Amino acid sequence: MKLRLGAVALLPFALAACDEAAMSDLRSGLGMTPTEEAQPEEPAGPPQPPAVSPLDQAIEVQGGAQAAVSTAQAETYNTQAFVARGNEPFWNIEAAGDSVLYKTPANPAGRSINVRRLVFANGVEYVGTLDGSVFALTIRGDDCVDDMSGEAFPMTAVLKIGGRMNNGCAAPAAAAAATAGTATNQQG
Repeated sequence: MKLRLGAVALLPFALAACDEAAMSDLRSGLGMTPTEEAQPEEPAGPPQPPAVSPLDQAIEVQGGAQAAVSTAQAETYNTQAFVARGNEPFWNIEAAGDSVLYKTPANPAGRSINVRRLVFANGVEYVGTLDGSVFALTIRGDDCVDDMSGEAFPMTAVLKIGGRMNNGCAAPAAAAAATAGTATNQQG
């Protein structure tokens, strides 16, 4: 008696499975297709950044092989050494590799500061510490004109020391040295 009650209890589940299979056979026999859920369309254009951190979920590239695209500004990315300067207060920086030489009227010989060169989409930045404060020189490939001399430079510079920020101009170190040499030869 107990066996019959168990079989009777499972009968509706077996019939439901048979009904779904039977309905599917009936639909295919009549040429009908079951309704499908609408699939979202793939967005047109370049791939977008992932919605989550790659630390949380692996990034998968879809659509086959893709060529790498540089997002860094070529003018600053390809330059390995810079000379930057600003006015009021006057400052001058020679930046190359992992150090900068920071000069002021109070210290014309300059002070060497260890920095890290960071590349970003619009330029490069040299970041370190000076007397316990953040020292950052940001160089962008935008044209700049010295506000006192009127001299044109191919790049802008922003010097941040602690909470103070000073604007200035910059150039590749080789170009700045050539300009200084030409000015010296014209004066002599």
